[in-house]
Amino acid sequence: MEEKYLLHGPASEIITPFTENGEIDYELLEAEYEFLISNGITGLFVNGLASESLMLDVDQRVEAVQRAVKVSNGRIPVFGNLIFNSIDLAVSCMKRYEECGVDAIFITPPLVYQYTGEGLYDYFAGIASATNLPAYIYNAPETGNKVPPEVVAKLFQNIPNLRGYKDSTQDIIHQQTVIDLIGKDRHFELMAGSDAQILSTSMLGGKGVVSLITCVFPKLILELIDAIDQKDYEKAQELQGKVLRVRKALKVGPFMGAYKYVSELIGSPLGKMKAPLREVSEADKVKIKDMLVRENMI
Repeated sequence: MEEKYLLHGPASEIITPFTENGEIDYELLEAEYEFLISNGITGLFVNGLASESLMLDVDQRVEAVQRAVKVSNGRIPVFGNLIFNSIDLAVSCMKRYEECGVDAIFITPPLVYQYTGEGLYDYFAGIASATNLPAYIYNAPETGNKVPPEVVAKLFQNIPNLRGYKDSTQDIIHQQTVIDLIGKDRHFELMAGSDAQILSTSMLGGKGVVSLITCVFPKLILELIDAIDQKDYEKAQELQGKVLRVRKALKVGPFMGAYKYVSELIGSPLGKMKAPLREVSEADKVKIKDMLVRENMI
């Protein structure tokens, strides 16, 4: 069954490692790709919001994709994410992703400016229609634009190369409405866009998760996905609870700081934050470590 789906199981967001001077540490980035692949991850989601990609110029985003393609070498698919506010800029970057040999593209909603439903439709359709690659919608409300179910369904009705949907709304009613509107006959790879909703999304027919926790604790997410695949829902519920507690620890302190601190603890470093983003404080480090020790994660 999995052969039908390009995006399935435990795929992973990518965290961008920076040096003390704010340059991308490409050696660490390539090591991160290999760490994920060797730990059973099924796809690399490059240049997501958690990648600090808003701190990167287009050349850097393209380089991150190019290196993912090189390291993966066909072992697992590479998904290049697009975060822009205009169709032309997104398409220009997407063409460079294509030249890198990326397997598919993701489209994140535009940022800050409030788009109408019609505007959001035109944005996604304009980008997805400009490529022959498989395309995916990433519904990320933190951008300021939550894509309504009706817009998602209309896109899938009209854009043939749209294959799937990464949902970070954490809204089960939204997910159910999207599924109902799209119907059973259309190919649709539904992925949880948050580690908090892996089990609930799977119960609605989801194919897996684009996870952030995998960057530091891939085995935990793999174990949860395996329990779901085995229909061991009691174990899956227990593991989802553990994922929520681990996720809470990884949210302590400034944006993404805890992930980079924990990466040092597990011996798979993910570099520094890019200024003016901040590292976690010493007090936060104690809190994070205590929470993870209680979960037997470190």
